[in-house]
Amino acid sequence: MYAWWESTAVEVTERRLVIPDLPPGLEGLRILHVSDTHFPASGDSVGRFLDAIAPLEFDLVLGTGDYVETAAGWDAAADALTQLRAPFGVFATLGAHDYCAPVRTPAEWASFNLDRLRGSRRRFVDPKPFIERLEPAGIDVLRNEWRSLEIGGELVRIGGAGDDSVGMARLKPALPPVGGFSMLLTHAPDAALRLPPPREGGPSLVFCGHTHGGQIRIPGWGAPLRHSHLVTRRQPDGVFHVAGAQVVVSRGFGTAHVPLRLACRPEVGLLTLASGR
Repeated sequence: MYAWWESTAVEVTERRLVIPDLPPGLEGLRILHVSDTHFPASGDSVGRFLDAIAPLEFDLVLGTGDYVETAAGWDAAADALTQLRAPFGVFATLGAHDYCAPVRTPAEWASFNLDRLRGSRRRFVDPKPFIERLEPAGIDVLRNEWRSLEIGGELVRIGGAGDDSVGMARLKPALPPVGGFSMLLTHAPDAALRLPPPREGGPSLVFCGHTHGGQIRIPGWGAPLRHSHLVTRRQPDGVFHVAGAQVVVSRGFGTAHVPLRLACRPEVGLLTLASGR
């Protein structure tokens, strides 16, 4: 019962990211990081999500995938995500769950989870109907591509790669060209291990999720399941330094497969950029 309650106890995690070469116009930029919401078809967690975000002030929203458990949750996820607004826009990439064929009945749910335990190949569907709900509301969905925008008089480039855990990430077309301040959105953290350093054209910031922070942690020991080589048992989420870039790994808002969390509360992230000067 406690693990079920903890899965609903949302935390807002505030972090200050110090980037020594941060352009002056980006000083104090506040970014809302949303990941792994795993909205069910019932939409029963949408209100909790919006309540957690309502009092927050931010300039930019970045989403890093797995907004649903399966395609059955597309409508609920769109109802939630299309309510997000920010002065400099909302950018998102997708995770593998956003492509999963819809699961609506208990029998389908059991089959879906058994297939995952067996390592069977998942049945994917085209997420076009989901994207067509998001983009008219101003959410820029990046599928192995990038965008440019201006913030505080500075050129900012945001790339979005697919889910590296299922081979959907195409880093070359997702990486912006050299110039300006570069960020990358990608669902699974291990994509960061294949990126060039910032001095060679790689992003200064990488945002991802996927690990759920372990979702179930053993107090005093850590997370047995992480599904990533970048994170560790004792640190399955947080900020990691990889080849000169900072990689922000969210433990996510939702749950996968079972609606339980232990010693690992759901989160939305609020990050403030600073130069340290």
